[in-house]
Amino acid sequence: MTRWLASTALGAPSVRRAANAEGAVSKGAVSKGGIAKSGIAKSARPAGPRAPAAGWLVLGLAVLLGACGGGYPEPRNQLTASEAAVRAAEVAGAQNSPQSALHLKRAREQVEIGRNLIQEGENERAEWVLKRAESDADLALAVATEETRRKQAAAAKEELDHLRDSLHQNGATP
Repeated sequence: MTRWLASTALGAPSVRRAANAEGAVSKGAVSKGGIAKSGIAKSARPAGPRAPAAGWLVLGLAVLLGACGGGYPEPRNQLTASEAAVRAAEVAGAQNSPQSALHLKRAREQVEIGRNLIQEGENERAEWVLKRAESDADLALAVATEETRRKQAAAAKEELDHLRDSLHQNGATP
C-alpha cells in the first residue's frame, strides 16, 4: 500500500526508492509513468471491497433483518390494557343496555382477533386492533355509566316530584 500511495502522490522516483529499499524490484522495473513493469505497484493497491459497495451490503442486511418481523415487540401491555377495559365495562353493567352491549361485543371480538394476530407474529397490526378494542370497551363503559346516571337522575327527579306533591297536599308551599 505504501508503494501505491508513493506512486500516486510523489511520482516514480519515490516508487523506485521504496521498491529498492525492500529489494523487490530491480533498477529497470519502474517505467516512466511510475507503474512497475513487474506489477508490484499495481498489486500494492488496497485489495478488498470498495467503501460504497460495503455500504450497500450493510444497508441491504439491515433492510433484510428489518423485514423479517423481528423488530416489532409483542403488544402484551396493550393486550392487558384491553382486557382490563373489557372487564371494567362488564362490571359497570355494559351488557345490560343495547347500545353499550354492542360496543362491549365489538371489544371482546377485537381482543380475540388481537390474540390471534400475536400468535401469527403480526405484532404491529395486533397492537392497533387491541387499541381499538380498548377504545370500544371504554366507550361501552361510558355509555353504560351514562345510562346508569340517567336512571339515577330520573329516579331522583321522580322522588323530588313525589316530595313536592306531598308538600302541596299537606298545605305547605315550597
